[in-house]
Amino acid sequence: MTEILTAVTEAEAKVVDAVRDLQEPVVGYLQKGVDFASERLPAVTYPENLPQPGEVIDSQYEFLTSLLAAQYDLIKAVTATVAPLVGAKATPARVTKPKTTKATKAPAAA
Repeated sequence: MTEILTAVTEAEAKVVDAVRDLQEPVVGYLQKGVDFASERLPAVTYPENLPQPGEVIDSQYEFLTSLLAAQYDLIKAVTATVAPLVGAKATPARVTKPKTTKATKAPAAA
């Protein structure tokens, strides 16, 4: 790995560590806010016709994972294609297998 790439990778790792380190205090302060508000607000019920928040998060995570894999495949192929023009070593594109999502599943036969 080159010196520049090593420095970038180390900086990226610090960002990921910072995000992870912030999770506990953020959730802790949020819990304090929920506790404070729940003592002062009337009870509410979540609408039954809406997906649960966790389901929405999981669905969007799957979508973004598939989208990122597709972008990765594209940029690797583009990079391998133009590498000879700039004197770089062409590395073969690794094709990732896309996850099947609701949007990519074939409709059920009637």
